[in-house]
Amino acid sequence: MRRAAAALLLLAACTAGAQGVASQTVALGQSAPLSGPSQALGEDIRNGALAYFRALNEAGGVHGRRIELATLDDAGDAKRALDNTRRMVEQLRVFALLAYPDPSVSRELLAYVQQARIPFFAPVTGAEMVRLPQRYVVTVRASHAEELDQAVEHYARLGMTRFALATGEDSADAEFRQAFARALNKRKLEPEANRGAADAILVVAAQRQAADLVAQLKRARFSAQIVVLSLAEATPLARALGRDGAGVTLSLVVPPLERISLPVVAEYRAALEAETGRKDYSAASLESFIGAKVFAEAVRRAGPSLTREALMQALDSMSAYDAGGYLLSYGRGNRHGGSQAELIAIGRDGKLLH
Repeated sequence: MRRAAAALLLLAACTAGAQGVASQTVALGQSAPLSGPSQALGEDIRNGALAYFRALNEAGGVHGRRIELATLDDAGDAKRALDNTRRMVEQLRVFALLAYPDPSVSRELLAYVQQARIPFFAPVTGAEMVRLPQRYVVTVRASHAEELDQAVEHYARLGMTRFALATGEDSADAEFRQAFARALNKRKLEPEANRGAADAILVVAAQRQAADLVAQLKRARFSAQIVVLSLAEATPLARALGRDGAGVTLSLVVPPLERISLPVVAEYRAALEAETGRKDYSAASLESFIGAKVFAEAVRRAGPSLTREALMQALDSMSAYDAGGYLLSYGRGNRHGGSQAELIAIGRDGKLLH
């Protein structure tokens, strides 16, 4: 709480600066659920970004400026997130917005971002609405549609032709079904209505619902390969399923948290431990960490005379940016840097195989 108050005071001090930039600081804003049912997600995403900026600032920042992030609580309510954003942009005058969790992102928020012409980096969501042509929205991960497409492609190459979809009770259910239909139509396939006859069943649901769906499918003893998309995080899902998860495939949009041979994962783990004093790694906080790193690189390329337009133009030079074994590609008219998903499996002992 003391850190959050200090960050808000810093933002207020930056108000006089052009677009949230002062001689020694760059002010960022974030709205996230720091209370309510999505609190753990909000804290993970905030901590991932703070971990990167802590390490960066201790090393001197970017062009002599520290990057400071202040997070306002929205309790997972999209309207409150929009109100928080208006306050940060219009009153606190932040330079940019960073890493909003899925519950905090809405179409109204995205419309406001475009109208205000404020950079919005790394929303932690695979929703299609953040990947529509929008100059000021910058993503770092694959969309749910890209995940679905790549999962279908992988198993279609293995000769599978009968795919079924299992979804949770989510407002985005129609979006998932449309993306699934497009992935099948692309390969001249039809969805399999009978899960018992399917070669592969793709599960798109949040954590608890995904675990329940997998358990139901396992009890039914279907022979189909079960594939769970990243809406459910791999590590906690594997832990929840235990030995019952053996053979289930999981889709990831960031590298596995255990793959410390990858520079960005090792960097993230060390930074998160320094920031929080704990080893509570998560895919969401890693995604936020990568988003913070992409933002800082764009700031570096924009040069000492930092403006919002200079920041957005800097992305045009990031056509092949390596964030430490995690590759992103931006360019003129392209603000969506990551599109790859990776499949890993749960082993017989309930551990992830990667």
